[in-house]
Amino acid sequence: MNAAAPAWLRAQLRSHNRHALWLAILSLAAAVLTWNLAYFFFVLILLGAVTSVQGDRGPQIPAWIPGAAFVLAIGLFVWGVVDHLRGRYAGVSDRAIIGWHLLADFLLLPVRLTFAAWGNFRAIRQLNDDEISRAWELLVLIQQHGKARLSALTLVEPDSGRLFRLLNTLQLIDLIDLHRGEGDWFYAMRSNHGEELGKLLDSSG
Repeated sequence: MNAAAPAWLRAQLRSHNRHALWLAILSLAAAVLTWNLAYFFFVLILLGAVTSVQGDRGPQIPAWIPGAAFVLAIGLFVWGVVDHLRGRYAGVSDRAIIGWHLLADFLLLPVRLTFAAWGNFRAIRQLNDDEISRAWELLVLIQQHGKARLSALTLVEPDSGRLFRLLNTLQLIDLIDLHRGEGDWFYAMRSNHGEELGKLLDSSG
């Protein structure tokens, strides 16, 4: 079967891509702003430290302070990368709402916004006609079976790389979810779209 995807699925994909693009642009703008604020904050801290030790030096900023602030910004980025790698697969934290961890969250905001911008750009999906048709077939199979294991979905798309890309796209546009069963994993329709898709299939015969 190689059924053409309906306009409904294409509309869902376009809507997702628009939202991802806008979020990427907003995240990037916020990242640029917070990086500039962080650099300005480092310059003020260093200037304050020099003033407290050597006294008021007038309006002239020592030449080494901008370079040192840049080094601190690089250190902040490295810290953020390590924090990102350590927390990629971490579960939901039960730490207190108020605490010293808020200081780290505040300091790492520029790095996290940078990763958010990149993640939103990566969430944009451009599928050709054949890929959209295959994604539609996968969606129909999942809808008809209720729960579809990965082994069943390979009958529609045997290429594992493209299969995971299409399934990931369907997850990103909020149509399916990956669940863990007793012995393995399976895909199922999200409840907010299951009824809508069922009506669409009934109308198409």
